[in-house]
Amino acid sequence: MASEPPITLEEVARKFRARPARNPGPITRTQRFFVRAGEEPPSVRARVEPIRRGEEGVDYVVVIETAGVDVRERAKPPMLKGRGLRPDETRFDEAELQRLLEGFIPDHLDFSPEPLKKAKAVRTVLRDIPRDRKVFTTLFDPEDRRAFQDTAYPWSTVGRVETNKGTGSGVMIGPRHLLTVSHVIDWSAPDGFAADWVRFTPSYFDGDAPFGETFGVHIYWYSQVDSDDDRFLSGNEGEFDYVVVVLDDRMGETTGWMGARHYDDDWDSLNVWSHMGYPGDMNSGERPIFISPFNLDGNDDDAQSILHKADVFPGQSGGPMFAWWDGDVGPRAVAVQSWEDGSTNGASGGRSLRNLVAQARTEFA
Repeated sequence: MASEPPITLEEVARKFRARPARNPGPITRTQRFFVRAGEEPPSVRARVEPIRRGEEGVDYVVVIETAGVDVRERAKPPMLKGRGLRPDETRFDEAELQRLLEGFIPDHLDFSPEPLKKAKAVRTVLRDIPRDRKVFTTLFDPEDRRAFQDTAYPWSTVGRVETNKGTGSGVMIGPRHLLTVSHVIDWSAPDGFAADWVRFTPSYFDGDAPFGETFGVHIYWYSQVDSDDDRFLSGNEGEFDYVVVVLDDRMGETTGWMGARHYDDDWDSLNVWSHMGYPGDMNSGERPIFISPFNLDGNDDDAQSILHKADVFPGQSGGPMFAWWDGDVGPRAVAVQSWEDGSTNGASGGRSLRNLVAQARTEFA
């Protein structure tokens, strides 16, 4: 894949015009929850009731009654299989990469190169920033993050990632492939498993899951970034702080997915980059934010800790750093948000990220 530069946001506005869905229509939405029962499975009864809020249209509540649940023990989501790879294991020719790393827009989704449905953003957390250690993100004046509630592509591709370590952000990078950050994963799984559960809710907003939710079944990584109790990164963890999670259904066929690409340091001067994520200091992580444009500062190494000064906060970790290229159907991610040290922020990316995505998409088509 040639290293042509991404285009400016002014060019994006000219070349990528907002449009309605080509084939609008309802989708099938799947929700999952887990219960404990005996040898006989529980029985389920469902009903649908309308809700009227004085707004245009009618909302509905889907009520599911599950009988036979044993509440003395908690049910838990499934753990993930997976395997760690060395960066030199994941090599692909350029033609194969082009096929594996393209984005996708479903016909039932509207398309808009910028979020049009803005939302109120309320600062819910304030904190002091340590100046001498790398932690996960910081803010720079003026505050540029904007909350949104769009479900159009590509805003549909980003969602909230939940694990038993907390919440982060992630992006659909294939039909059943989630790109997120390694340090949000619980790697303390028993023998036979790679990691504990991962739940992904694309376009999550105030508890609403317009596309449903899905869980991970497999995971690929180069480094199991397991921060200590102070949540510090060490060594080269900032260069490999990402994973690809294979999901238990093909969520990307309803949300669409971003493409992927490696970062070229010839692009360091370009003010063309965007980021989405779920910051814990705004709306308690309940609403996604968008920030753009800003610069990235990387290098041509296969593994990169790419520097930037976009406003980020815990919860945005795993959200994509992305831009637009002429001739593509949509944007491509080059990194995910990872860390900060009080004076700058860092995202993890490089050719190795691109190759990890391709490996996961090859083995789990």
